[in-house]
Amino acid sequence: MQKYLLVALIALHISACGGSSNKDTAETPNVPTITLPVVDNYVLVDTTTLLADISTQLQVSNIDDFFATAYHITRLRDSDALISDGLFDEIDANDVQLSNISDAYNEQSKQVYQLILQQLNNFDRASLSQSQQISYDVYHADLTAKIQWINFKDYQYPASYGFFGWPGSTETFFTQAFTFSDLRQAEIYLTLLNQLARRFAQIEILLDSRKAAGIIEPAITLTFSQNAVANIANSAATATSYYQAFNNQVSAISSIAASDKANLRNKAELIISQKVIPAYQSLANKMLAIAEQAPSEIGFGQFAGGADFYNFTLNFYTSSTLSAAQIHQLGIDELARIHAEMRLLFDQLGYPANESLAQLYARVNSDAELIPANQVKSVYENLIANAYLELPTLFNTLPQQDVIVVGGTSGGYYIAGSDDGARPGAFYANTSQNSAYTTMPTLAYHEAVPGHHLQIALANELDLPLFRKKSHFTSFIEGWALYAERLAKDANWYANDVIGDLGRLQFEAMRAARLVVDTGIHSLGWSYNQADQFHIENVGFAGAISRYSVWPGQATAYMTGMLKILALREKAQTALGDAYDIKAFHDAVIGSGAMPLTVLTTVIDNYIADTLAAQPIDNN
Repeated sequence: MQKYLLVALIALHISACGGSSNKDTAETPNVPTITLPVVDNYVLVDTTTLLADISTQLQVSNIDDFFATAYHITRLRDSDALISDGLFDEIDANDVQLSNISDAYNEQSKQVYQLILQQLNNFDRASLSQSQQISYDVYHADLTAKIQWINFKDYQYPASYGFFGWPGSTETFFTQAFTFSDLRQAEIYLTLLNQLARRFAQIEILLDSRKAAGIIEPAITLTFSQNAVANIANSAATATSYYQAFNNQVSAISSIAASDKANLRNKAELIISQKVIPAYQSLANKMLAIAEQAPSEIGFGQFAGGADFYNFTLNFYTSSTLSAAQIHQLGIDELARIHAEMRLLFDQLGYPANESLAQLYARVNSDAELIPANQVKSVYENLIANAYLELPTLFNTLPQQDVIVVGGTSGGYYIAGSDDGARPGAFYANTSQNSAYTTMPTLAYHEAVPGHHLQIALANELDLPLFRKKSHFTSFIEGWALYAERLAKDANWYANDVIGDLGRLQFEAMRAARLVVDTGIHSLGWSYNQADQFHIENVGFAGAISRYSVWPGQATAYMTGMLKILALREKAQTALGDAYDIKAFHDAVIGSGAMPLTVLTTVIDNYIADTLAAQPIDNN
């Protein structure tokens, strides 16, 4: 699951660039015969030798050098992430490999993390600078979490739907994250695509391993997952997302000759027909066979050891020691607050008091402006542009990297830009249908600015150790994005926009309901229908119950993260009085990259102490 998080959060989406050119797609005569190279099995280097070599590399006295060396060592173990970041200079084109996802490789990675953590512990934290102490704490938490995720590897569904499992995250890597700009990079793409069958064979092994451990994805979501795999398995090569995304990129690159483009397309079609589709067919059959033994219940509490795993996920995603019962009650309390705030706005609109939330929001959407599908993208662009105009009153530092709106058949998420700047940050919006205006503002603020784009793009531009720029702590990242929604309200962006404010509250209710639903599923044994009914009654629409069931704990990060940031803001306001400056507070919160909320508390305490120390002394 931690791997799925990295896939989701470290820039694993990008729009298919450009359209096809008639000149480029014209058939080229005398296309050479293509022979696909044989893909060998992974060869795992000797662990003892590997650890000895790493230990030697880590013998540095300066902790900043240690951070850089250690992170470089672990980064090279994940070529998918390097390519997603556009770091082709760190890729050996002659021996490039898709990242190894086997249990054996991950267990070896665990030993690498343990060695680095042991070496980190040898540094005297007290002797470090304030900034280095924060880096120490962040890296310590990051390494510890990576080790714990691997310890719980059996509780992660390998083939789940979407980017929650390996089939979906692999497809996302090839169709959205892997962006290339020249012939050499396009050939690397095809080299890796030729290895997809090996990746899918590993997924099948993982399914068997999890089954042997008594962990099978529940039937209701395994059906979704199997259908998604079967859909590609039953497609023509040129109809797959793999071919279409590759073709779109090839067509947009003017530096590649037409004859080379034809060769690339032919090779892509051959790889997909001979390697990719058969791999999907094999996996679809494997999943269909496993589905016969899939449980009907959806929570992890049904599995031996599942309660321990769930408690770990809650601690990880909330960056706290809150129990499932405490989180459940917190959600109920927050829903009561939010419903009361909704009622005040419903009264302003003259809505009846005896209708359900679903009925009331049906009224809201009916009264809201209906944005035609062909205008949805421009409305989001205008919302983001207007938000940018307001940011200087709330922030001292803004990221240099742009954010764009990408339209398509799905949306509602942000994907970070690449390190090399070739790919900007992107907010993906559903432009395939008409949309009620209701939730459009808060979605733009959450995904773009002042939410995900502002925080993530800025982190990548900070003068920090590289691992600090790349650390992704969900409670911080999603807590900040939900805080950004609330900040828009606090900054009066919803003045004279009751409909938009009700959209904001509905999304906030969804985050509060997640606390109840997630814990209900995995700790209290709620059924799918029970969870869905609670969501409908308390949010006004059906919930993403399938997502919560396969991604335990993650949904609790949003509300708990926002509440922590709000509490820290109140703490700073109280302690600093007239010296409090919201821009300085925001600098402190997002000016050091993502981190556990426990470490953020230390950062804000330091900010408060430093601000007080800088105040002139009143001698009267």
